Parts: sequence; structure tokens; C-alpha cells
Amino acid sequence: MDANTKGRRLGRGIGSLLQMPQVAVARPDVPPTNEPALERSKSPDQESGAADAVLSGVVNVDLVNVRPSRFQPRRTFDQAPLQQLADSIKHSGLMQPIIVRRVPGDGPVQYELVAGERRWRAAALAGLKTIPALDRPLSDEEAAEWGLVENIQREDLNAMDRAYGVRSLLERFGCTQEELGGRLGLDRTTIANLLRLCELEEDIAKLLADGKLSAGHGRALLAFPAGEQRVRAANMASQFSWSVRKIEQLARDRAKSPESIAQAIASSPRDAVLRDLERQLGQHLGTKVTIAADKQGKRGRIHIEFYGIDHFDGLLAKMGVGSP
Repeated sequence: MDANTKGRRLGRGIGSLLQMPQVAVARPDVPPTNEPALERSKSPDQESGAADAVLSGVVNVDLVNVRPSRFQPRRTFDQAPLQQLADSIKHSGLMQPIIVRRVPGDGPVQYELVAGERRWRAAALAGLKTIPALDRPLSDEEAAEWGLVENIQREDLNAMDRAYGVRSLLERFGCTQEELGGRLGLDRTTIANLLRLCELEEDIAKLLADGKLSAGHGRALLAFPAGEQRVRAANMASQFSWSVRKIEQLARDRAKSPESIAQAIASSPRDAVLRDLERQLGQHLGTKVTIAADKQGKRGRIHIEFYGIDHFDGLLAKMGVGSP
């Protein structure tokens, strides 16, 4: 298979690599089988031909004989989604095999995961002892590539895990950004933007990994000087829910006036207090309240909305203002 063909297939996802329908494994209360069920919409002849292709390399392996991949881009696995997947496996069985490759040697671990670590972990939580697997003779480069393809197309893979995974492939195997983009089904600009996130400080990277800031926030923060000022801006952006546009504007303002960051940071706690007061007043009066203050917070105005004469009279009564 040439590199171009391989890139196109990878770009369509891990399923196109396998060219196989989904298979099912029995639930924990049903004895395992080495013959996973195939799609039933085919004719007997078609089904037989598909089975010959699909079942080649599909084996039931002991969970304890499988180790995680050295190239896994995902650094954390949330327990709640794993438990949900485990519950689903208990009820409906595992609908897709994992992908493994053999580990040289005679030790108890015989396989290394290539793709499907979430399924492998959830199967263990569900009480399965064995799991259906596709045994593929892959090189280190192919194993790393397949693992990243599976994860990078998942919506719940955070931006930093994507970025570190892309960087790992480039550093380990020496391909160009354009070549890697073709193999992963991503354009070169996307690859470049992911790599730029790796320049962020560890504290900021953790905010992105935890979902407290987006990849867009991370790229905007790169316009700040590296170090304390950028970390401080990131923490404030997370604490006070700054938009990407606000960070970009602050970065532009910083070039003109170094004091702009200090002013923004000083105003953010005051803004948070004003928003809280707006909320409390709005709940008390039963209407929308807006508070506007000057930069020093010493002068301003309160805007109280009403929606009819009766509503207005009710607001006056709540404020203790009686009729003359």
C-alpha cells in the first residue's frame, strides 16, 4: 500500500483500516466464543465471504495478557464515562473488538494495545475475562499512527492530548507536518495549530486538558510573552470566563500599553462582584437588573426593567416606595 492510499484510508477513521463490520462479544454471564456475530443483512454466500475476511486475525484474548500502548495519546480516562461503557457492555455486550499486536517474548503479557483502550478498561470493569481482538502485525510507527487516528477523531479527546499525540508522532518518526496531516486526515494548518499548543506552560496546558479553557483560548494566549504574565492571563481567563476575543484584544492592547493587562486583571474581580449584585437584585425584584460603573468603581447607574404598569407598581412596592 503506498503512502497516499494509506493516508486517505486513515483520514476516514479506524473503521476504514479494518474494512469490517462491527462484531459483538457475549456479556459476562454468557460463555465467550471465538466467532463474533456478523451483520445479518447479507445473503448466506456474502456472509460466508465476509466471515472469512473478518475472522482472520480475530481472537479472544485474556484481558490480563494485554498491556496499554506506549503510544497512547490520551493521558487521562474519566471514570464516569468508563463506568457507563462498562454498564452498556454488561447489558448489550461489546460491539467492536480492540486492536492489538503481539509482544515479543514468553512472558505473561502477550499483546500490546493499538486501539481500544477505553473498551479494554471498560470490559474489565464489566467483569469480562476475555475480549475479542484483531491481531495485527504492526510496526511501532503504524501502531502509534493507528492509536492516534482512533483518538484524534473522538470529540472528547482534549486539545492538549491531541497536540501531544501529534508532536510525539513527528518527533518519533521524523515525518513532516504535511505528511502527517495527510496520514491523519487533517490539513497542515490544523497540525501546526495543535503543535503551537505544546508551547504553552504546564499550568495553562492543564487548564486546556481539564476543559477550563478551549484550544482557541490557548492559541490566543500564545500572543502573550511566555512566562508569568501569560500564566496569569490564562488563570484570569479561566476564573472570569473571558472569551477568546477578549484575550486577543488584550494581547493587542498589551503591545500598545503594558498596563492594559493589569487594568483588565484589576477590573475582573470588580466585574464579578457587579454581576453577582445584578443577580441578587434581579432575584429580589423579579426582573432584570443591570449595573454599570466607571473604571474606578466609584460612580455608576442601576438599570431596572419593567414590563407594564402593574409590574412597575409591584417593583415600587418591593423597594418600599408607596403611593403619594
